[in-house]
Amino acid sequence: MADQEHEHRTITYFVNGERLMTHKDDLTVREILTAAGFNPVDQYRLTRDRGDHVYTDYDHKVELHEDERFTATYLGPTPTS
Repeated sequence: MADQEHEHRTITYFVNGERLMTHKDDLTVREILTAAGFNPVDQYRLTRDRGDHVYTDYDHKVELHEDERFTATYLGPTPTS
């Protein structure tokens, strides 16, 4: 019964201030970036705001906590005018 309750729990997290929700306890870096609309994923780096941890492996599983905050940073060249 505890496992079923755990599966139906909703976790709210944020990427660049955008509120997202999941029923999973962990997501890959790729899943987090994709859910937040950052595509193609390999052009972005994900950083956990608390602790300033930078993820370099897109397949790394990230344990999510309620109200967890992340920052997605574009890795490509910045256009100039």
